[in-house]
Formats: sequence, C-alpha cells, structure tokens
Amino acid sequence: MEDLEKKYQILLKECLENENIIGLYFGGSRGKSEEFVTVESDVDVYVILSDDSNIELKENLLKYASEYFEIRVMFLNEFRKYAEWGSDKEWDRYNFAHNKATVDKTGEIQKLINEKGILPAEFKDKAVKNSLDAYLNQVYRSAKYFRDGRDFPAHLDALESLPFLMTALYALEGRLRPYNKYFKWELRNYPLKMLPWPLDEFLTDYRQIIETGDINVQEKIFKGVKKLFIENGYKEIFEDWNNYYFVGK
Repeated sequence: MEDLEKKYQILLKECLENENIIGLYFGGSRGKSEEFVTVESDVDVYVILSDDSNIELKENLLKYASEYFEIRVMFLNEFRKYAEWGSDKEWDRYNFAHNKATVDKTGEIQKLINEKGILPAEFKDKAVKNSLDAYLNQVYRSAKYFRDGRDFPAHLDALESLPFLMTALYALEGRLRPYNKYFKWELRNYPLKMLPWPLDEFLTDYRQIIETGDINVQEKIFKGVKKLFIENGYKEIFEDWNNYYFVGK
C-alpha cells in the first residue's frame, strides 16, 4: 500500500507554496475526527483554486488520485456553489459539519465550510414540516399494523420512521442529520440541545425500536416529540393528523 501520509505532505507543501491554491481540507472521516481513522482508511481531500488559475493546475493536482487517495479540485466559484440546498449534491452537506480547513489563504474557505455544514435558515421551516409529517406517517402505519397483528410490516415502518425523526430533530436546531457512521459521535460530541430525553436513555430506546419496533417505546418517543414540536410552533402538523389511529389522539 502506498504511503498516504507522505503523499499528503507533498500535496500540502504544494498547496502552501502555490499562490493559486487557496484552500485545502479533509473530507470523510479525517474531516471529522481521528477516532474514525483506521489502517484501512483512505485519504479524501479537497483542494480549492483561485478563479484565475489555469486548468492545467487542476489537471496536475488530479494526478495525485489513486485507489486510497481521493482528491477533488474545484475553482473557488465552483466551491461556492457546491452542495447548495436543493442541488443534486445537497446530500454532501454533512461532510462539511464540524470540519476545519487545513489551508485557507483568504479566510473564505472556512466561512464556506461553516455555511455548508448547517441547514440554511430559510429552509429550516420546510425541512422540519416535511420530515415531521413523514415521521408521523410512518409511526401511524407502524402502530396500525401492530394493531392488526402484522408485526413484520409494522417493524419495517418503525425502522423507516427513525431517519425522519432524526432529520426533524436536527432541523429544529438548524442542523443536518449526520450520516449513520457518525450517529452516536455527533450526539455525544455535539448534543441536540432540545432532545426531550437524557442521551443514553434515548439511545437505548432508539436501539429498541431498531431491533423490535416496540410499540410502547414508539409511543414514548412520539409523545415526547409531539410535546417538543408543538411547543416550538408546529402544532398544525399534528392537527393535520387528528382522528388518525395512534398519532391523532
């Protein structure tokens, strides 16, 4: 296996010395915490070029790429637009959360990283409503199927409710739901301030829903979620579900 650290240091030196290279930061696990890095981990780096750089520089930098060394090179204007909310790269925004630029010659790179790593304020309300409504739909179906003795689809719908639940909880605080790899790490290192339960209790209940779909645990979580979101101005979402089994009571 190639010496990834040596290759990175060579790239870092080039980035520091070339005035047309204005930014460098890690993506993936190395962009979050060293605790995720193993001997099998690849290196995932982003290099940002000034807009007046030539295409030859970009092409030369891309030659660093190999099986275990992934490099993305963007001009600054490309980077400004990358992963905009509503774009086909929106899914990549969490990659920027809690990330720090290694090289930032203008001060703009870190600012853009910070902006991309959160839920844009103007989209918060819609994100909360959409994810909360989807969560209620899945819980409703799960409860109804358990009632009818259809445990398998009930369990599946319980599972499918959880990503919507977490998206809603994070969106309420203007944040992005973490990738599954960082689920517990995010909660422990950057806690949800409005989570209605102590973290360890919530993690235990969350796992119980994953493993069994336990309707009693689902009810406990649902009641806490309902109270939280009504208190924060989303009463109408629950009113839309009035008279529906389980969630409309």
